[in-house]
Amino acid sequence: MSKTSTTEKLILYLFNETEMTDSVLVQRAIDYDPEVECEFENLKATLRLLDASLVAPSQKTISNIMAYAAEN
Repeated sequence: MSKTSTTEKLILYLFNETEMTDSVLVQRAIDYDPEVECEFENLKATLRLLDASLVAPSQKTISNIMAYAAEN
């Protein structure tokens, strides 16, 4: 299995987007291949960082958008 293919499958698995048979194969790869396990852990850590970095717009920004929308 190529690295690109493995990474794509790990991402799909992370988001619960794999079929049952693929899920079993990916989990087996994570369990028995330290390199795959490390990549999967890195993907999970990246997802946690992305989730933590999501911010909401300021109230001023929302007010500006609403004022602009009301004018048009």
